[in-house]
Amino acid sequence: MKILKAIWAYLKDWKNLLTHGLIGVVIVVVALVIPVKPIYRVGILVLVVGFNLIRMNHAKRFLNQPKG
Repeated sequence: MKILKAIWAYLKDWKNLLTHGLIGVVIVVVALVIPVKPIYRVGILVLVVGFNLIRMNHAKRFLNQPKG
């Protein structure tokens, strides 16, 4: 259940949706202009998800620091 909540939180973040939308458009444009192997597309997607997870964890730690 914890995994599903994490995935749901990840998908609700507007920055993640924006990033994935932009990357999706770039992948479609690249696929139409320059033939790219599907493994590279998957790799880009994995990198974007990884960077977003790191960003979300960093933001949580930064926002939860006590003031003082």
